[in-house]
Amino acid sequence: MRRWLWILVFALGLAGAQTVGNEPPPDLPPKVFEIAKKLRCPVCRGESAAESNAGVTEEMRRQIAEMLAEGKTEDEIIQYFVDRYTEWILYEPPKRGLGLVVWLAPVIGLGLFGFGLYSYLRATSRRAAELEGVSDEELARAEAELGRDDEGGPPS
Repeated sequence: MRRWLWILVFALGLAGAQTVGNEPPPDLPPKVFEIAKKLRCPVCRGESAAESNAGVTEEMRRQIAEMLAEGKTEDEIIQYFVDRYTEWILYEPPKRGLGLVVWLAPVIGLGLFGFGLYSYLRATSRRAAELEGVSDEELARAEAELGRDDEGGPPS
């Protein structure tokens, strides 16, 4: 019984821990977090401004909330941060210029892998087809030229 009580407490703790990180705090409107998800945390690695708890991202979210209250659009707010931090601040790289390479690299890599696999399989099947076309007489002659007898041992 005690064991099940501990398992229940552990499971509730896990469930509570997961919901805390996924929901925005009640003091900011959800639109702030929608915009913040599109911006990178300037001091964190791999986190958006919505996910991070760093002080600078809290300030960014506050600025977003203020700009929304002023009536600025999402594009204007994002452009404000791009003007301030350059395009690096965008969580997803733009689909133009050097950022296009980031978007196309997986497709190009997959295409090169497919081409390499196709070339390998084609060469392998060609070699297999060449070996199937060899008659028994040709195999016997080749083995005789190599100095082997029918028993597989070296010639005496």
